[in-house]
Amino acid sequence: MQTNQNIRLAIEESIQFLESTPHLGMTHGECSRRKWDGAWWHMAALYEMGEVKLIPESAIIGAKYLLETQVWPTFIISTDDHPTSESDKMKMDCCHCELAVYYMILMAYGCDLDKELPWIREWLLKHQLPDGGLNCDPEAYTHSKKSSIVSTLPPLEAILWHTDREFTEQEAVFLDEGARYLIEHRLVCSKQNRSVIDMEWLKPCFPRFFEYDILRGMSFLAEWSRRRNKTLPVGLLIEGLERLNIFKETGGLRIGRQVFDPRGPWGGQPFPLLEAVAGIGDVSPYLTRQLDRVIERLGPEYCMHKDFL
Repeated sequence: MQTNQNIRLAIEESIQFLESTPHLGMTHGECSRRKWDGAWWHMAALYEMGEVKLIPESAIIGAKYLLETQVWPTFIISTDDHPTSESDKMKMDCCHCELAVYYMILMAYGCDLDKELPWIREWLLKHQLPDGGLNCDPEAYTHSKKSSIVSTLPPLEAILWHTDREFTEQEAVFLDEGARYLIEHRLVCSKQNRSVIDMEWLKPCFPRFFEYDILRGMSFLAEWSRRRNKTLPVGLLIEGLERLNIFKETGGLRIGRQVFDPRGPWGGQPFPLLEAVAGIGDVSPYLTRQLDRVIERLGPEYCMHKDFL
């Protein structure tokens, strides 16, 4: 899949940024998370583009060091979860979706975080709620017990996409329960009244980072069915394809929104690569590739009569 000249130049700019800045150093951990021009987001954009190997090795080493030394490895739910020493109090809090994105970047690069930082996978598996999802709001664990779709997808993806062996029983339950959660919510709907929770989720978004859209959920379910040898929720995926049809054209799938939209909840200063691959209305080769995998999983017998191919 060809990359246009603007994107190639923007990739080079991000590589130079990652090579020449101390944002993953000991005193710059928080800067690395700054939306959207911190080092983590440059790395995450390259990962989502399938270009994770272009990340400079020095940035990968810095990222692992940051996770090892500057992150408090406990999700703070109760008072007992807070750090007590002065040095630990200086460490950064993480949430499930943020930690899962970091994990996916480094695992895709070739790091063995399950050996080097095993607490990350343990964290993700530990915080599944009874409904099958996760929530980055600590109060959900003490009060509502209700998950967030946004918080749920990155941890599910981390376990599904980055396990190159047979799943343990705990991992299998985690994935199956997560799939149940998505299916019961019909990817984007409230269980109570079946209305769409957030209409923005119907618009394809790239790059997503931690954000959710319907194709992200569809992609997880398609791969979950294959890896876990579970029944594919065909009707639900076809319903998702129909919802996406207004963004489909001959060249592929068009981008419907930007995660860094200043009018949205995550507005912030973008960087050239982010802007180059996120143009609203542009056909995204990255989203198109993901959509094609979902359609391939459904098989031609389900899609020949639809305007999806």
